[in-house]
Amino acid sequence: MKIIGVVGWKDTGKTTLIEKLIKEFNSRNLMVSTIKHSHHNVSLDRQGTDSFRHFNAGAKETVLASKTKWIKFSKTISEQESSLDYLIKQIIPVDIVIVEGFKVSGHRKVEVVNNSSERKPLYETDKTICGLIFNQYKIQNTVLPQFERDSIEQICDFIVKTLEGE
Repeated sequence: MKIIGVVGWKDTGKTTLIEKLIKEFNSRNLMVSTIKHSHHNVSLDRQGTDSFRHFNAGAKETVLASKTKWIKFSKTISEQESSLDYLIKQIIPVDIVIVEGFKVSGHRKVEVVNNSSERKPLYETDKTICGLIFNQYKIQNTVLPQFERDSIEQICDFIVKTLEGE
């Protein structure tokens, strides 16, 4: 599986970009999965449901299944279980895995940069960033390839070409 990350500071448009990338890759008959890192204590289950009760009774994992989809709730016991490498091994093989977040992991990434942000761009210190997605103006003083946020076909072409070398 080929892995590409999408990183950037909060509210730069990462999730919207990823939605568009998924649609474009699907139109190219490429299977895509995603992994999203959250800084919050995630809970999709609700108190009182059977799956919530199973999990909170101490099950290591609980799978909630319906006819059209399923969700696995799993307790993290060690640091290794929350690492990106471990999480990638949990998904079925696909053509491309898009990772949102996991800024410090060593996979290749594109950074979504908001020109009006006062935060220092990540590409200045992160050598795994291989391309930049900008919202208004190209970023000055960088040799990294740059793409306007709505140039989805070009961004996908760049990602496919970049991942072919791995």
